[in-house]
Amino acid sequence: MKRPTRLAFTLVELLVVIAVIGVLVGMLIPAVQAVRESARRTNCLNKLKQIGLAIQNYESAHKLLPPSRGADMFLTWPVYLMPYLEARNLYDQFDLRKVYSVQNSAAVKIGLPDYFCPSRRSPEALSKFETEGEQVGTVGDYAGNAGTTEYLPNDDWALYTRDVDGVFNSGYAANNPVVGGELVNGGRGRYRLADIKDGLTHTLFIGEKAVSSDSFGQPGGLGDGCIYNGNEPPVVMRLGGIGMPLQSRKKFEVDPVGRVLQFGSYHTGTVNFALGDGATIGLRTTLDEEALRRLCSRRDGLTVSVED
Repeated sequence: MKRPTRLAFTLVELLVVIAVIGVLVGMLIPAVQAVRESARRTNCLNKLKQIGLAIQNYESAHKLLPPSRGADMFLTWPVYLMPYLEARNLYDQFDLRKVYSVQNSAAVKIGLPDYFCPSRRSPEALSKFETEGEQVGTVGDYAGNAGTTEYLPNDDWALYTRDVDGVFNSGYAANNPVVGGELVNGGRGRYRLADIKDGLTHTLFIGEKAVSSDSFGQPGGLGDGCIYNGNEPPVVMRLGGIGMPLQSRKKFEVDPVGRVLQFGSYHTGTVNFALGDGATIGLRTTLDEEALRRLCSRRDGLTVSVED
């Protein structure tokens, strides 16, 4: 007698298949996530490349690098670079002579994609509030290199008078007069490319800034207010060097005086930068503090070779 043909799986066979599929999915997900993060990191580097080229073009046109902010309460380098990032229409909605608080309320909420790292957030992100009660505006993920921690005790790195060793510093007060509440010349930077004495290939210009995940959109010392508002230096300027390594965590504590002043990212073990020659580089978060100090100083006469 012929035995009947079995047309279905047994319960045990189904459980085995499900278990195998689960193991394969468990192996696949990390690989997919790694590929996605690699693509986001590359995208971030491409954005920094565009910013680096915009800086070159700005300096060529103005014979000076843009200031991190022309004067206290006025606009910042992300606004100055807009015409060189194909954002002339947005740039025309700002008035460089006027303080941030009276700028076009719609314009300050528009974030350029070039100012956001895709591993962290999108251009729709806004500040939660501003320290002086001004209108909220777009945040951003990149900051200018304001130099080393040598000038930290008196905050000279952020002020308008003393010569420091950064690249993106506040404009000199003597070159940026404020008359009747207006910045007369619209903001004048400090440096030419020729002032980068250590060489453009050995000096950081713009990099990813550290922002703790529980401080998103918070201005002041936490450094995540509107990037067009020149009221709070840590929002658009950062330091590196001795005592201030690259931040490797997404959530971290602020320094003893409640400020976040270092560079950092949401990439695993890497922080991306644009160098002075327009090239980009990813620095490992384990980079020695002395090596970072040399890269942040434009004029110490000491260079360092680092590998991406």
